[in-house]
This record gives sequence, structure tokens and C-alpha cells, in this order.
Amino acid sequence: MPIKLITYDSRSVKPIKQYLEQNNLLNKSYKIQKHDDRFEIFTNLSEITEELTKYEYEMYLQQETKLQEITLDSVIKDFLDLKHISIPDSLTIPKRWSIYPPMILFNTNTFEAKPWQELFNNISREEFFKFILSHQQDIFGTHELTHIAVNKPIIETDIMRRPFNVLPLYGDFGPIAKFDNPTETDFNYAFWCHVIQNGIYQTWAPKYTMFSRGNIKEKKRILENYKNLNNTIVVDFYCGIGYFSLSYLKNGAKLLCWELNPWSVEGFTRALKHADYRYVVIREADKFSYEEYLELNVDAIIFLESNENIPKRLSSFPENSLPISHMNLGLLPSSKLSWNIADQLKEKCSMSTTLHIHENVHIDQFVEIKNEIKQTFEKGEILHLEKVKTFAPDVWHVVIDVKNKK
Repeated sequence: MPIKLITYDSRSVKPIKQYLEQNNLLNKSYKIQKHDDRFEIFTNLSEITEELTKYEYEMYLQQETKLQEITLDSVIKDFLDLKHISIPDSLTIPKRWSIYPPMILFNTNTFEAKPWQELFNNISREEFFKFILSHQQDIFGTHELTHIAVNKPIIETDIMRRPFNVLPLYGDFGPIAKFDNPTETDFNYAFWCHVIQNGIYQTWAPKYTMFSRGNIKEKKRILENYKNLNNTIVVDFYCGIGYFSLSYLKNGAKLLCWELNPWSVEGFTRALKHADYRYVVIREADKFSYEEYLELNVDAIIFLESNENIPKRLSSFPENSLPISHMNLGLLPSSKLSWNIADQLKEKCSMSTTLHIHENVHIDQFVEIKNEIKQTFEKGEILHLEKVKTFAPDVWHVVIDVKNKK
């Protein structure tokens, strides 16, 4: 029957564990147990050795304690044990990640710090990440993962919101393709991942399109607060892969959407296909008129062009011809460039419209941003300011709901 060591000094736990590990005497099937001030460390020993006689000990049954939970920490330790490498004290093991099958995305700086780089000088990166994925069901609760990457910040000045700094770590992320004019072949050979949020499927190519998991709160707010949008239209000025558009669509609206990034439009159309929605993509060189609009029997019209073209695209539409219930202005850090266009659209609306204006704003400027909105939308009434998530101390991604009256 094996023995467990007992100590009441927390400072002695680590030296005991290290000694047992170095001598292959630690029973790794069991966690170190703590009961009040008492620590129990489980060994493979059937009798005490001279070096350990200064500690109390007891015999234990194998079923006495729960098997050790398999975690990312334990799997990394097991891998390094196989290589006869001890985990450096300075090595920080990631605690947070996002799963977008078939990819797992770790937070910024994960596996990039100096201790990790030194470790990777002594082991095979590919073998290391392959070993982690071989335990994915236990660690991450899925068996769909084939790719690993690290998330890097998007470039704020890039209006196409492309993740130039997504760092692939493991798996084939596809050949290098063009950002601006990708071909069908480029789309087919690219790596795509997906997520289901609030029951809505979304997909994107992570090398060419961003995705923010923090927006799930705003998506849920749309779904819960703006139900029954049947027989109305939502205009999305920056639709991306359908981040918010798909929520309006689920609630019954039809869509008029604008997006510059062809990779985002491809992701959006794939999501629409997945949900059996009808759609059409209008490119900048394509003609579009009110008569052609009336002939279209689709759920979504996506314009692959700048939203600066909205006035021109809708110039043939009579006044009061579009039942626009909502407009989404979802560009960060600021959507101010589209405010005037959104205000001009009220002439085409057959009803008062609720605008959802996205901005990054310091808490000290909440009043100021509201005043700016009132100046731009003379018939606008501010209904609500929703704080979605923080980007920096006291800087919030906010959504300001504005009723723009006829």
C-alpha cells in the first residue's frame, strides 16, 4: 500500500514535490491535497525512505482520492517529463483561450515570452502542440481542433479590420493569398473557422478577417430587445462577416449591407448559405436601381464597396420607400464618418429608425459624444448608451441607441 507525505508548512510542499519528481517517486494520478493547514503529497513509495523521515506519512488506498484532473498545465508537464525537462518557474502557462473549430486561439503574448522561446530551442514546437491536441477532449472539451494560433491586436487605422497579426502556431493555415482581390480558388484553399453564438453560425478566415468574441453581449441585446422585425429593413454600414446583421436577420428583418473586405463578405455569404438564407452580392461595378431592387426576392443584399456609395446606390429610390427599422454603424474606434450618410437616409425611410452607433469612448467623454450625436441627428432622440466592453482603463466600446424621427 503506497504512502502519502504530510506537512503543515506550505513552504515545504514545493521542495517535497521536486524531490519526488526528480526521483520518480511522485504519484501523478493524484493532486496535492490541502485540508485546513495540512498538505498531503501522494507518492509511489510503499515504505518511507531515510530522506523523507522528517515528514509525517500515512498509507493510502488507491481509490482514496480522486484521479488528477487533466489540464493544460498537467499535459504540458507530462510532455516535458517525457523529454526529461523540468518546467521553469518563469514559464507562464496560458489560462484563457477561445475555441473556434477547428482552431483554438490563445491570447496575445501566449507562447511568445522569453521562457517559452528558450524552451522551444530545446523541443520540437510541432511535437509539443501535437501532444497538446492529442489531449484536447480532456483539456478543451472538444475533438474538433486541428489548428492553434495566437491572437494579436488589430490595427485601429485599418478600416477593413484585417487581423494582420494573427500568429499561426500549428496546422496549415493555407497559402498566401491577396487581401484585396481574392479569387474563388483563394477562398477554397484558405483556412476557415467558425463559431455558434446565440444559436447563430458565423465563419471567417482568421488570416484575413477579424472576430471579436466580446461582441456577443451586443448580439444578444439585439436578439432580445428587437424581436419581430418582419417586413422591415436593417441597414448595416459595416457588416463584416455578419457580426450583427445575422441577429437582425434571425429576428425577421431583411438586410441592406455594406462591406469593403471581400474576405468578410465571403464569410458572411457562407453563413447565409449555412442558414439557408437567400442573398445577392453587388460589386462596385454592378448596376443597381429601385426597379432591380423590387425584383429581388432575397433576405440580404450585400454591397462589396464603401458605404460612401450609399447615397448613390439609393438615389433612384423614392422618398419613404424603405421601411428601415434599424441602422447599425459598427466600426471601431469610431463610426463618425458615416453619421451624415445615416442621417440623410431618413428621407428614404417610411418610418422612424433606431440607429446603433458604435464608438470607443472614455467615460469622461460620454456626455460629449451624446452632444455630438444630437448635433448631427437634429431629429434624433438618444434612447440608451450600452457599455459593451473595455479596451483600456476607462475606455469603453459603447453602443448609443438613437431614434431618428421622420
